[in-house]
Amino acid sequence: MKRKDLFREGFKSVFQFTFQKADELTETIREVWEEEKPLKGKSPAKKKRPSDKEKLVPKPKNVRKRKTRMFQTLSLPPGATSEFFSLCTGCNECIFACPYAVLFPVTVPESGKNFPHLDPNAKACHLCSDWPCISVCPEEALIPYELSGEKPNFGKAKAITEHCINEKTGESTCNVCFVACPIEKTVKFKGNLPVFATSSCTGCGLCVESCPSFPKAIQIKFKK
Repeated sequence: MKRKDLFREGFKSVFQFTFQKADELTETIREVWEEEKPLKGKSPAKKKRPSDKEKLVPKPKNVRKRKTRMFQTLSLPPGATSEFFSLCTGCNECIFACPYAVLFPVTVPESGKNFPHLDPNAKACHLCSDWPCISVCPEEALIPYELSGEKPNFGKAKAITEHCINEKTGESTCNVCFVACPIEKTVKFKGNLPVFATSSCTGCGLCVESCPSFPKAIQIKFKK
């Protein structure tokens, strides 16, 4: 048999098989359709009305889950006042103004409104001298520190000594957190382990960001 004839016979058998299966499928669909068609002259069965006894049976109530506290692991932007949530419109101007992309929007499920936040344990605030995130706010939800008389306070740094390199080596091997901290006399060493002064620590997270340990040997604890 020639090669051309061989291909022709092969395609012919394939098409015959396909047509056969298509016919079988069509017949099956027709049978199912006939079974599901309502019988002529008969109206569909009416739904049974609940009796008076059944009406008195109380329906189970949906138990509402207790709401969890939102933002408990996040901090508000620099300069946030006590009236921040009532003044902020969620315009995100502070987010766009941050040169280090530290701020990000968080949506409140109840209202669907966005509010800027930061997580110093994930990305540190660099405590910019000109505070571009504050100066760009059009609603005065963020007030310059020189006007409010307050200092940045995102939380407080706390050492996790079991993760510290110095704890593992038993020597003063690392002092990266001391070098990274922008506030003088905030990071001190007790023996070879870091200690953070709560009076001056801003919780900016630069010490966390620079810590070479994994897991991190420093964590920012947020103010309640």
